[in-house]
Amino acid sequence: MMTPIVSPSPAETKQLIAILEEMFLFQQQLLLILQEEKSLIIDGKTDHLVSCVGKKEGVLNRIAQLEAERIQMMSPISPASSPLTLKALIPHLPLADQEKLETLRSGLEVLTTSIAELNEMNGILIERVLGQISDLFSLLRHMTSGEKTYQATGEISLVSSGRSISKG
Repeated sequence: MMTPIVSPSPAETKQLIAILEEMFLFQQQLLLILQEEKSLIIDGKTDHLVSCVGKKEGVLNRIAQLEAERIQMMSPISPASSPLTLKALIPHLPLADQEKLETLRSGLEVLTTSIAELNEMNGILIERVLGQISDLFSLLRHMTSGEKTYQATGEISLVSSGRSISKG
């Protein structure tokens, strides 16, 4: 048995549209930040990357707040145990509001898909960078170890064949 949907008042619909418009803007910002993050990962600019991650956290927090507001606002519209989706709500609204909400819903869907794909790509890039760093540390440990090696004369030597590495 489906729970009946209570049509929202014009003021509630206006508030919902405002929340979704703000969410759309913040998701656009998130997409731009993720694109910047990808470039910084590729370029190896870790100082700027830390700043970018901080910006991303702020935007994600605001998106989470907006989503909580949307869910809270929609709970009186459909007193079901799970929150009402926009797709289910749209047919119960006046035509002008249906068009506006459908445009926002489809735009948010496209943004969410793009964000998920870019976030996955950034995760793969970070995994590769971490793998390269791990390989570099292994190589450095091997090069600076005191293992026995053969010299040009055929004698075994305990002297490392690697060079001393210092920051400078």
